[in-house]
Amino acid sequence: MNYLILDDEPIARRRLRRLMSEFDHFNCVAEAADGTQAIALCERTAPELVFLDIAMPGIDGLEVAGVLRQQMPECKIVFVTAFAEHALQAFDLLAEGYLVKPIDKERLVALLEHIYGEQMQRLQYQVGHDTRWVAVSDILVARSDERYTHIYFKDGEALIDIPLKKLMATYPRHFVQVHRNTLVKKQAVLSLESVEGTHRVRLDGFAEPITVSRRAAANFKSLF
Repeated sequence: MNYLILDDEPIARRRLRRLMSEFDHFNCVAEAADGTQAIALCERTAPELVFLDIAMPGIDGLEVAGVLRQQMPECKIVFVTAFAEHALQAFDLLAEGYLVKPIDKERLVALLEHIYGEQMQRLQYQVGHDTRWVAVSDILVARSDERYTHIYFKDGEALIDIPLKKLMATYPRHFVQVHRNTLVKKQAVLSLESVEGTHRVRLDGFAEPITVSRRAAANFKSLF
């Protein structure tokens, strides 16, 4: 998913780009520091998503959004602003949503899931020459395998080309980290037990108990 950032503050652009880099689904095709440049870059790169700062010198984010709605009606628009949230309701007709500075990562994830729905909720993997998809909600366990991740779901298992850290960053509401190399599905957790000082979690639909590190066990208890 190609996206463009419009913001006259370089630090703000870098921060948003850094947050977005944690999601495999998205690729930044351009950055713009003013509205005129943003419109020209959108015409050239045809992004599917644009992040627009509202308060800009010259052509502001609202004016850019108006132009994009005419020229690129399929493009998704998200306002990024320092304005208080209550002042942004008037922008709903122009945009799919908004983010308030400083950007909250959880809010960003929720907004992307709201905009893209199933595209944010499915992962692809290869079986021979075939490409298949698995719903994130079906993944019970994910284990790090160097730069790949081994996932286990109700119908089987697969190796995906996404590091464990990025998987957790993209779907923080779906998974809980129980070990530095293991994630489990939050809603599948049945119990946390301790056997001779070793913590283990049992999951609905997964026969094998999963070892939980001591550090994770302390945080784990507060989540349930």
